[in-house]
Amino acid sequence: MAARLASNLLIENLKQEVNGLLYTSESDAPFEVNALPEWQKETPPEAEAFRSLLGLEADVPVKIQKIESFFRPLLKTYDWFGEEENQTVERYQQLKSFVATQLTKPQVYRVGEVEIDIYIVGQSVDGPWVSLKTKATETE
Repeated sequence: MAARLASNLLIENLKQEVNGLLYTSESDAPFEVNALPEWQKETPPEAEAFRSLLGLEADVPVKIQKIESFFRPLLKTYDWFGEEENQTVERYQQLKSFVATQLTKPQVYRVGEVEIDIYIVGQSVDGPWVSLKTKATETE
């Protein structure tokens, strides 16, 4: 198992992991990495607490998704994939592995409808919580 990184180094390494990687839905969106200094508890926030943490109205939907469910469609390969698609799948596999080894209690939050903000949130070894955010467009 890889040595776990302290939050500042973790954030820098996570930025490198997602540099140039796009989350594909009906649109393509980059990832951004941030610390979540406001969250001081030892457990991931529930949906209501996460909504409050983001300063959102009570009617904004927040759904919690397991980390495996988030990555599952991103790790699928198809016969028609070329080199670029296969490299993207490989990068997502590396990102999943990095998240699994470096973040404690990782969880995915899907915020909104149609234009959805997606946050992968987990705790670093030294305590601070870290967020990896992207966007999805889902009209169906």
